[in-house]
Formats: sequence, structure tokens, C-alpha cells
Amino acid sequence: MAGAVCPPSTDKRRVIIAGGGYAGTTCAVQLGRNLKRSKVDLDVLMIEPNPCQQALSELDLVAVGPSRPEFCELWHTQVFRGLPVQMCYNRISDVRPDEHVVVVGDGQVVPYWRLVIATGAIPFLPPVPGIQEHAITMWSVGDAQELQRRIADAFKASAREPDPDRRRELLCFTVVGGGATGVEIVGTLGQLLPKRMQEAGLDPQDLRVRLVEGRPEILYDMPADLRQTAIRHLQQLGVEVVTGSMVDSISEGVLHLMDGRSVCSNVLVWAGGAKADPHAIDWGLEAASDGRLVADPALRAPGWNDIYVIGDVAAARNPKTNRTLPMLAQIAIQEGPHTADNVLREARGDVPTAFEPHLRGEFVSIGPSWGVGWMYKLKLTGLFAITMKRITYLKYWLQVGGIGLTWRRTREMTTMSR
Repeated sequence: MAGAVCPPSTDKRRVIIAGGGYAGTTCAVQLGRNLKRSKVDLDVLMIEPNPCQQALSELDLVAVGPSRPEFCELWHTQVFRGLPVQMCYNRISDVRPDEHVVVVGDGQVVPYWRLVIATGAIPFLPPVPGIQEHAITMWSVGDAQELQRRIADAFKASAREPDPDRRRELLCFTVVGGGATGVEIVGTLGQLLPKRMQEAGLDPQDLRVRLVEGRPEILYDMPADLRQTAIRHLQQLGVEVVTGSMVDSISEGVLHLMDGRSVCSNVLVWAGGAKADPHAIDWGLEAASDGRLVADPALRAPGWNDIYVIGDVAAARNPKTNRTLPMLAQIAIQEGPHTADNVLREARGDVPTAFEPHLRGEFVSIGPSWGVGWMYKLKLTGLFAITMKRITYLKYWLQVGGIGLTWRRTREMTTMSR
């Protein structure tokens, strides 16, 4: 892709941030604010093909619920207003660590003093026959709008269908993947689709909503009692939970499982996990077996002290357990500012510090107004859990955009559960 041309280099030491997700955005904001208060002279450039960051955890509310697409989009121009951060809307096609340069788009070579790789992840699509033809992912506003279109098409087709059995087949909705993303999507489908069907004059009794998970249980990262609570609430919403078998193949309107079971699925959402940006493993840096770039305790690429790797693309380890940190927004939001502080320390001649993650909790919505989760040692369900999840949004908006952004977003968020 050609894309935009990055601004020319200056006499300042340039810090390039590759990627504008949670990790890259928080890194750029923290670095920009620090530079405004310090005497350090750095040139900060973010390279990212999309002009806005997208909140993946709210895409279900765009596809099925009351939220407008804009609610899931946080424009970089809005966040970086007044900060010494430049944008280049393009994609990095290569990194040349020996030369200390990145190649942007079709060939522009841009040198760096420090490089922060935060290019994130993409949906994981296994080699299942039929997955490309029949499944949609939930990874962008465009995906949410595609699901919205398929829901509308299913409603219209069922309204025209005189055969009751065929009508029920047209109203089969299936989500594959029992992690947080899949549970949130299927919960919203289960809660909101019956109301939408009534408004359209359709019979909600014809609706079939299913969640398919290959492992024995859903929400494996949650405590066992919260997993069971989540299943019970999904069942109360009319969602059938199908576990214990992987997907073998997908055909028109049918999901075939490896144990021989078949699941009716006219509209299929694939939420089967994520994998690190596949381009990053071609950039000459050490990679783990799962394709994520290895990060040392200070979040630098081993052997390259001028390159940091953060966010979902990074295989950083928890120093207390030595386990690779999961792909979570709360981890990325912590890694970004820490890396910004380390870059500033290096600019002053100091040594970078090791990153210490703090897993404070996790909340999963099951429909727009209910949830499960934990914080510290406290387990929460229902309204309390969904409230805490919304509060995490407030904290993030306050972190990157201040009071003004937080107030605007809060007013819109209050309409989501109506």
C-alpha cells in the first residue's frame, strides 16, 4: 500500500511508535505529556494505518445494540491534540534493526533513535474448511456492521419464508469461541435479538442462539464459580451452550463438530482467539513459538536495546511467575506508559527499569446490562460487574483524553443499556 508519506527527519532524536492500539496510544500520550513538561528534545512519530483506535469489547453493541459505530472509535487526532506527537497513516512493511530504520508503505525509509513495536494482533482463523466463506470475525467496526447487515438479512428472509422449519433455520445465530469476546457477543445477541424480532413483527420463539466452545467449559480464565454463573445467565437469555468438541468444517447454514454433532448456523461469528501481527516475525527479531516477539524484563527486544515490543505482539513475561503475559487490554495499557517513561529515562542518560504487571481483575459483559468478573479477591456478578467494566472505560478515557473526552463518552455510554 502506498498510504501517507511520513514527515522528514529532523535534528531531534526520533522515537517511532508502530501501532495505534491500546499499547501504542498510551505510550504516545504518556511520552507526549512528559515531553511537554521536560527539557528533553525528542521527535515522536506514530505510524498506524487507521486514523482511530477501535474498542473491540463494545463491537457487539454496534452490531446488535444501541451504540453508534463512533462509540467504538477513538480518533488519534482527538487524543493527540496539543501533544508533540506526529501521525503517519501508513503501515510498516519492514524493520531493519542493523540500520536502525523502518520501511514504510512502498519503500519510504525512516530512521529511528528508539522504535516501539506495538502492532497488536489479528483474529486467529484455523484451517477449518468453510470458515472463510461463512464466518465473520469481530475485530473492527466494519466487522460489527457486517454482522448488523447479516442480522437484518436473516430477519427479512425469515419474514418472507412460509415454512416454519426453514424460518427457524434462518434465525439460527452461532458464536464460536467461549472466551470473553465470544461470551460478550452471544450474550448481546441473546438479550437484544428477541426485542428486535418483536419490533419487526417476528416471533422470538423461532430464534436460536448458540455458543460453541471446543474445551469443556467457557471463560477458562475465570474462577469456576463465575464460569457456572455465566453459563446460567446465558441459558436464562435463551442461549444454548455447546462445549467439548472442536469445529471440523462449516457448510451453508451448518457447523459440523468433530464429535459428529451438527449445529444450525445461518449467521456465524468466529471469536476463536487472536494471534500476533504475522508481519512482525519477518523483521529479524526473536520470536516465541506462538509468533509473538520476545521481550526482555524492560520490554526491549533481546539483542536490540533501541527496540521495545509491547502489547499483544509482545511475549513479555510476568517476573513473579515467569509465564507469558496474556493478550489483555489492561496489560497493554500498563506497558505503554512504562515504555514511554523508559524512553525518556534513556534520553536523559538513565537505565530503563523492568516492567511489573498488575492484574487487577477482569470483567466480562453478558448482555449490555449484566456481567461477571473479579477484582483483587472480590468476585462480582450482575449490575456490579457490568458497572465495574464500564468504569474501566472511564479510567482509560481519562488516561488518554482527560476530563473532556471522559465526559463526552460517559454521556453516550449511559444510553447503552436502555
